[in-house]
Amino acid sequence: IYGYATNTKIKFVIVLQSSNVSLRDNEVKMIFKKLHAAYSNAVCNPFYIPGDQITSKLFDMSVLEIMGVV
Repeated sequence: IYGYATNTKIKFVIVLQSSNVSLRDNEVKMIFKKLHAAYSNAVCNPFYIPGDQITSKLFDMSVLEIMGVV
């Protein structure tokens, strides 16, 4: 389990299976930075209402790409 908190108190958590190849700390940090950038882009959308669920397909695809699912 890895966690990351932004300076604006947004928290990200990644849970990995133990059978996965071990990730180095710098790889995990890079994943969190990319997730933070994708999140920032999604909430900076002028049509996003703060506090609502993010329903952006671009955000969903970005997260899947970052996590290596796509």
